[in-house]
Amino acid sequence: MHKAKLLAIHCIDLRFQEMIDEDVKNKANYGEFDRIAWPGASIDLENVKKAAEVSLRLHQPEEVTIYEHEDCGAYGEDNSFETHKQNAKKLEEALKSVNPNLNVTVKIATFEGVKEI
Repeated sequence: MHKAKLLAIHCIDLRFQEMIDEDVKNKANYGEFDRIAWPGASIDLENVKKAAEVSLRLHQPEEVTIYEHEDCGAYGEDNSFETHKQNAKKLEEALKSVNPNLNVTVKIATFEGVKEI
C-alpha cells in the first residue's frame, strides 16, 4: 500500500494552481500526496466526497486540506466568502464521517495568497 501524507482538494482554476502547489509543498513533497481538482472544489459535495473516499481508503492520508478560492466561476452569483466557507465545512464534516480522526484544514486562495479559514 502507498501511504499519503496529505490529500489536497481544490478547484481546477488555473489562476490559483501555483500558489496552491506552493502551500501543498509546505506539507508534503511530490509523491507524498493525493490531489483532487474539481470545479468549485467543495461545491459538488457528493462527487468530491466520493473521490476523496478512494484516497482515504487506498492511501490513508494523515491530513486533508480543502482549498476554496475567490472569484470562482463554478459558484456563479453566490461567490461569497461565507458560501465557500459553508460548503468547505460541509465537505469537512462529510470526510470526518468517513474517518473521525482525520485532520482537515480549510483554506481559501485569494489574489493576495492562501489563508486559513
